[in-house]
Amino acid sequence: MLTLENLKEMGMDPSEGLARCMNNEDFFFKMVKMALSNEYFETLEKALEDGDKALAFEAAHALKGVVGNLALSHIYDPLAEMTELLRASQDADYVPMYRPIKALRDKLLAMCQD
Repeated sequence: MLTLENLKEMGMDPSEGLARCMNNEDFFFKMVKMALSNEYFETLEKALEDGDKALAFEAAHALKGVVGNLALSHIYDPLAEMTELLRASQDADYVPMYRPIKALRDKLLAMCQD
């Protein structure tokens, strides 16, 4: 089960995201689950695998906003970096860059299901 304590143990500070959800923990975790279930994660992964930088940028930019609003910093920070690289259409090995984001997202989403 995902808890505030779990997020803190992972090195995140959920207080900002919680404040944006009117300090309502149930609402915060509902929003976290919705954010982590966002279809743009799959869109981003596929776009990166296909080398579609324009679509990857769109997906990364959208996800950055969603997870940023909830202060999920360990997903936000690497997504923000990726978004800027994609914005500039820079050549990079994006698939390996995405793997830790996906792994953490999958871990948190599994904790939401418990």
